[in-house]
Amino acid sequence: MVPTSVEDIQKMIRDQVQENVHLDYKDSRAIHDGAREAITKDVSAFANSDGGVIVYGVREEDRLPKELDEGVSITPCSREWIEAAVLSGIKPRIEGVRIYPIPRSETHSLYVVDVPKSYRGPHQASDLRYYKRHNFKSVPMQDYEIADLRLRQRHVPSLVLFETVAYHNAFAVFDISNVGDRPAVDVRFEFSPEIPWPDQDRMPQPLKRGIQRLAPRQRLRFRYFAFHQIFGAGSELPRQFSVRISYVHPEIGVRVADEWFVDFDSLVDSMIVRSEAEEQLKDLNEGVKKLTLQLEKVQRALEPIEELIGSTGLRLSFASIRDLGRVLREGKDPAALDPTNCRPSAFREVLGVDHDLAFALYQAFRRGNDLDRIKEIPGVTNELIVRMQRHFNVGLPGPEE
Repeated sequence: MVPTSVEDIQKMIRDQVQENVHLDYKDSRAIHDGAREAITKDVSAFANSDGGVIVYGVREEDRLPKELDEGVSITPCSREWIEAAVLSGIKPRIEGVRIYPIPRSETHSLYVVDVPKSYRGPHQASDLRYYKRHNFKSVPMQDYEIADLRLRQRHVPSLVLFETVAYHNAFAVFDISNVGDRPAVDVRFEFSPEIPWPDQDRMPQPLKRGIQRLAPRQRLRFRYFAFHQIFGAGSELPRQFSVRISYVHPEIGVRVADEWFVDFDSLVDSMIVRSEAEEQLKDLNEGVKKLTLQLEKVQRALEPIEELIGSTGLRLSFASIRDLGRVLREGKDPAALDPTNCRPSAFREVLGVDHDLAFALYQAFRRGNDLDRIKEIPGVTNELIVRMQRHFNVGLPGPEE
């Protein structure tokens, strides 16, 4: 039970709830200005063991609660002061520590500190030692115990992976992925120090507000700055920072955290190494590009006869047959084409222009037969306008002599 009121603590005293591996009573004198070392020692010991609760403001005798004392002076020992001592004095930081202030008077308070079992230890106190709970006390750990504690993380492996990737060898991007087969819940991100972002210095919303559920094998990518901006002369962009990612792990039902360190300086004078899968994907992409070019050539070759060939052979409109008869019988040119209904290939074939000019004419005629607009197109000459009037119903006046 985690007491959150004076009545809860008084009930524990009446019931004579004994100190144990998960519960510790502390006199208010144990927490005062300058007692940061003692706080980090007790909190880290619970995290390195099996978690537990520390109650500040209870006198105990023979490990049994005796009575409440006057409480801890909230000046300067406020809840924020205790939290700062825990966060800054224990390395690595313990995720999920909760501090409950219970008012005792206008100037004093009892404090309950709820410490979860940590799967990301061992955690070091501010005196640079590692502690555990033993015989109702916080005692230093042996070397083999520290080594065993490091193995605890193997039983609860990290789900969320953070990677810095070079995108097209030009941009730095952050890849965040769930590498497990269970979802990571309530994923939160903390950058230290805070870093700027390319989109008007606005942090992407998933990183700012967190991700409620990161599904198994899900991968998200966030673009950062270009490398020339990071390494450019006079750049004030940070080259080193850490990313702390915390989430509720489904295997244990508690919040865990992993910290990742980004060091762009380590990329200086280095080459980007691609994995075997990336190399295979690169070869595949090049093969697809070559195949695409071949298909485009075939398509361009078939475009001139696309409208002539149907499922049973030639497919000619009545107008085409009439124009063909006019050419054979009278030796005249076919009727002028409507340029507003022609594709770029028609201009390219009839006028003998290149693809770019044909496409420019196509776009211009889609907006109307404006002589000034047509003449402004680079590559349009008086000679081309004459040919255009011969084959297309453009309605343009003849060029000036």
